[in-house]
Amino acid sequence: MLIGPATKKSNLRTIRRIKQALRDALDLPDEATVTLTELACLEEDCAPLETAFGLLRPNASPLQYKAHKPADAIDADDLLQVSRAWGFNAQTADFASFAKEI
Repeated sequence: MLIGPATKKSNLRTIRRIKQALRDALDLPDEATVTLTELACLEEDCAPLETAFGLLRPNASPLQYKAHKPADAIDADDLLQVSRAWGFNAQTADFASFAKEI
């Protein structure tokens, strides 16, 4: 038995689009893994859901980034912020195809 209301499941298509957009824009090798998880945010003044991004690469420390919005609300500007927070020199144009799909 679950306690509390059932949560809405993440849109798998959206999750895949976001992961692929990051992979393409950052030219990540096949060995790299991009993770994306929606989490309930319990902090004060936080959106009910936040999206946690992760990047796992061989022989490198894992990288993380959180956006205080659900995955369905992630846009090209958010992906640019993720990329830059991870230390990549990404540009707005790198996510142009993601922006067109929205």
